[in-house]
Amino acid sequence: MLHIKKIVNLFKKNPYLRNAAWDYQKAIVTPHIKLNDIVLDIGSGNYPSPRANILADLYPEKTIHRSGPIKEDKPLVICSVERLPFLRHAFDFIICSHVLEHVDSPLTAGHELARVGKAGYIETPGYGKDILVGSGYMHQWQVVEFEGTLHFFEYSQQQKEAHVNSPVMDLWVSKRYHPWQDFFWQRQAFFNAMLVWQGKPNIIEHRRHQPRLKNYELNKGTAETKLPDQECSLTPDEIALLENRLATPDGSKPMHFEKERSCFVDIDHKFSYPIRGKKIYAS
Repeated sequence: MLHIKKIVNLFKKNPYLRNAAWDYQKAIVTPHIKLNDIVLDIGSGNYPSPRANILADLYPEKTIHRSGPIKEDKPLVICSVERLPFLRHAFDFIICSHVLEHVDSPLTAGHELARVGKAGYIETPGYGKDILVGSGYMHQWQVVEFEGTLHFFEYSQQQKEAHVNSPVMDLWVSKRYHPWQDFFWQRQAFFNAMLVWQGKPNIIEHRRHQPRLKNYELNKGTAETKLPDQECSLTPDEIALLENRLATPDGSKPMHFEKERSCFVDIDHKFSYPIRGKKIYAS
């Protein structure tokens, strides 16, 4: 029987190849979201949460951090999680999945999540996952969840260089079936650090170096000459949803839609967020 099973597996396809994180996250997240809650998905990429009302991502173009083109079937704000262009408590719930392991300061990002959201869900790869699949070279931090707190340990250069070209990653993304795929997909809580938070997420940084300082106050939006030639496709309802939540880069003043220029602007016309399709360029 074991011999027959091995033969069958040789012709079996990887059943998880097109799986998205939401396939397992929804069982964790949806009990914390009410029917009329407004939800933001940060780092939405090519597999955004279907429950999100607004999406956010730093990379509108092709990037090694996702496996396909970005999806923009809903308003998509181009911004950094370390400076979110939204008003205080603009969202009832925030999903931030596989983002904080990349940022300069997870603590700063956590403060921003608490500022613009009332509750949320954070997920990052666990340290064991980075070792097994060789993804640590792309990350700034190894992450451990312990008793409701996320501990971020800054990678050394030597550690990052060691986490490349893992054969386990080849098995994970292979078109052919391998038993390890079952082991991985059925044990997400083992391979990922997960935290549902309310009020504010508990985050501790364990640093090797001082963070690089960023001056977001000087950021007045992306130069429109560098953006694709695409008309605004936001619906009136989507525009209304954004006008009640978008803010200047410091989060202090609301932004309003200006149809003639196809952008969101503040009352002083100091800041401008151009719109292309459903993308709002706030970084």
